[in-house]
Amino acid sequence: MAQRSKISVQTLRRMEAAEGAPNGYANNIFAVIAALVSAGVIFIDENGEGPGVRLKKRPLAVAEITEKIEALDQTIATLNVEGEPSPETGMNQLRKALAKNQRTKLKNRRAMKSAKPK
Repeated sequence: MAQRSKISVQTLRRMEAAEGAPNGYANNIFAVIAALVSAGVIFIDENGEGPGVRLKKRPLAVAEITEKIEALDQTIATLNVEGEPSPETGMNQLRKALAKNQRTKLKNRRAMKSAKPK
């Protein structure tokens, strides 16, 4: 973290050891915040539950997208939509349509990722 934020290890240790908000020069605090943001941390404003952080979603790789598509294909194949109209048949038709929609979105995302020059 010290290297990414371009501050000394001692300065970073002092900031970490502070009770409550970190102590230090504003430029050092902003440098640490910028390093965290560039690493994928999202700072969340106060919303009644207090401020917080979360990690930015990592984009799926082509192999991960392919795995999800294959899982959806299996789901689609196992859903029975034949037979007499019933609530179960209707729900299976809905599930199958949703799975097909998700599969199409993933296939489009995979095609776009595969087409991008690296």
